[in-house]
This record gives sequence, structure tokens and C-alpha cells, in this order.
Amino acid sequence: MKVLTLFLMFLGVMAMPLLAQDEAVEMDTFAETTESADVGAAADEEEDSEKKSKKKKKKKAKKGSKFKKNSKEDDAEMADKGEPAESAVVTAFSKFKNIGGKLNKKADYYIYFATSSTCVHCQRCMPVVIEQYKKMKFRKVELIVIDADNSEESAKKYLKSYKMKNPAMLFSALQATQFRGLPGCGLLLPPTVCVVSKDGTQIKNAVGAQQVIDTINDWKALFSGK
Repeated sequence: MKVLTLFLMFLGVMAMPLLAQDEAVEMDTFAETTESADVGAAADEEEDSEKKSKKKKKKKAKKGSKFKKNSKEDDAEMADKGEPAESAVVTAFSKFKNIGGKLNKKADYYIYFATSSTCVHCQRCMPVVIEQYKKMKFRKVELIVIDADNSEESAKKYLKSYKMKNPAMLFSALQATQFRGLPGCGLLLPPTVCVVSKDGTQIKNAVGAQQVIDTINDWKALFSGK
């Protein structure tokens, strides 16, 4: 009996290192499995993040494409309606303060008329300019008054005295641009009229009362076919 007991104890002692070794192997295997799972989860998470990023970029690109398409459609719609692009004269004049009436943005020709309430020669021109303009404005011609009075108040009073409702600006504002603020105008000393096309190409320039009167009276020759 004692011999059997001793034999069993011997087997138990011999088995302990093997059990410890098996336990260590199992722990290593568990660690490797866990690490592998963590790596896989991280890879999956990175892949999902990349997919979301690509999806977001694709959505943004699609939105931008749609915006461009809508813009082109709007431009096409405006073209179909026959709405003209803003002319060079209109663009230039919009940069100045308009102290008069509304500008006709669809005119084919524009007349810059430099005048002043203190100019005797301008007073000769004014009645002719006003009378002839009533006839020519229906031919898509716009008259822009460039007033050389010392103040905006004086200029407005001067225009009102002739019941002029044309778009107007101060001479000093144009002078500040060295007379380059309006396309095709050049130096304008009252009384002067300068006739330009809507793109700013100069057609006629008349300086002095008599030249101004002759040019305005002969406006049909300038705007033939219009």
C-alpha cells in the first residue's frame, strides 16, 4: 500500500512541470489570438473610415458638379430669355455715384455730356440736347450728364432746373480717374459731347457749343439703322 502511494506521489511530481508548460503554451496562444483579433479590428475600423471618407468626397464632388450644372442652366436660361450681358459703359458707370435718374442698361449707344450751371456756352447747348434726346432715346440711346458744378447739391439743382431725369455724375469724380473711368470718353471740358458704343468705342467727340449743337442735331447720322 505504501509502495502504491509513493508511486502515485512520484507521478504527480513528474506531471507538474508538464502541466505548467501546457498552461504557458495556452496563455501564449490566447495572447496571440487576442493580438490578432485586435489587429483585425483595427484594420476593419481603418477600412470603414476610409470608405466613409471616400463616400464623403464622392458626395461633395457630386454636390459641386450639381452646383456647376445649375449655374450653367441658369446662364442658359438667361441667354434663352435674351437678357444681354452688362456692357462696358454700364459696368464703368456703376462705379460712380449716380446723382441723377436711372441708367438705361440696354442702350446700344451712350452720350457723355459735360456741362455746368456756370458755363454760358453750356446754356446754349442745354435746350438743344434736351429736345433732341427726347427723340433719340427711343433708338436705344442713353444720355449721361457729367456735371462740373462745385457740389452735388448745385449739380442736382442745375439738372432739376431743366427737368432732366438722366443719369448723372460729378465731373470731379471722373477727373479723379484722369478721365479713364468711363470707356472712350477722354478729356471732357464743358460743353462737350462724346458718343460711344455700349462697349466703349468712341464714335464722335464734339467740343464747344457749336460743335455740340451740330452733333446733337445730326444724331440720326450717328445712329443710322438704330
